[in-house]
Amino acid sequence: MNAKILTSLAAALVVTSLAHPAIAGPQGEHPAVLVARTWSSRGIDPNTFIVQHPAGHVWVNASPTAKEDKATPDPAPVKTASASRK
Repeated sequence: MNAKILTSLAAALVVTSLAHPAIAGPQGEHPAVLVARTWSSRGIDPNTFIVQHPAGHVWVNASPTAKEDKATPDPAPVKTASASRK
């Protein structure tokens, strides 16, 4: 082998031997373990209802102008039989 290759291999060996070993730090616990630990103290159970996505469909049964016309109050309120009995 060439002396240039041997010196570069020796230098690489020295550098790698001086490097600290790569040991992973604490990772925490698995998400399933965290959920199991806090299961009894949870607030709202997400399995009891389904929440619609914020960008979901909104079904309307009338145009916005028709809704504005309905918003105006009637001039004379209608009395019902249950309201007249006291």
